[in-house]
Amino acid sequence: MRTRTPLSPGAVALVASPVVALPLAVSGVDLPMTGLLCLALALAAQRRAGGAGLALAAACALKWTAWPAVPVAVALLAAVAGRRAAWRCAGVTVTGATALMAPWLVLAPGPMVRQVFAFPLGLGEWRTPAASPLPGRLLAHLGTGGWWSALALLLLGGGAVAVSLVRRPPTDAVAAADRLAVGLALAFLLAPAGRYGYLALPLFLAVFTRLASPRTPSPRRPAAAAAAAAASAALPSATRRPRASAAAPADPPVLVSAP
Repeated sequence: MRTRTPLSPGAVALVASPVVALPLAVSGVDLPMTGLLCLALALAAQRRAGGAGLALAAACALKWTAWPAVPVAVALLAAVAGRRAAWRCAGVTVTGATALMAPWLVLAPGPMVRQVFAFPLGLGEWRTPAASPLPGRLLAHLGTGGWWSALALLLLGGGAVAVSLVRRPPTDAVAAADRLAVGLALAFLLAPAGRYGYLALPLFLAVFTRLASPRTPSPRRPAAAAAAAAASAALPSATRRPRASAAAPADPPVLVSAP
């Protein structure tokens, strides 16, 4: 039977906190999308490219905010399972997300573009309620130049995260969640239309994956033990203490009679 690892008290407290309770009460897709992202990163860390791609496809079909997780999961798979697994995950993600969104792209392309792209950027017919005084929002209020400046900073932040994925890819779910959390936080802070509530997503990713991940011993310990064993084997025999061996019984004394 497979044993289940119980969640830590910290993970239970996070799920019951306002960070999760508020979206659970007022939002429809944020929590399912976040759960799918956590699942995708966990599957990628276990070298399960197909499952990670399916989870990412479902998350990306729910909300555009999930798309930054795709390069993070691909970089994680490339580091732990090779490029073939990374390409497989990317292919499954794009194919699955396209299949899920195809009916709306074909039947109602205009409303989808307005709601998915124009509305979050503050360019739609209706004003977005995301009006918190974040840096991107403040720049956008300065006019057209400020809006383009916010967009340029947003692209620069995304490029910096992409370079970090290439130079130092994550090797486990916690590191991948941290990298994704940094990218999403930059996106929400620098987007022309944003609000404080969006920052709950990167906070949840960074905290929950760390609390839910089982603790494993540091990979440096086996290497250190192997190095110590090799050093011990390389010592000259004169410096080693000989093993204690059982002493051979002494010959009984021979009595010689006097003449």
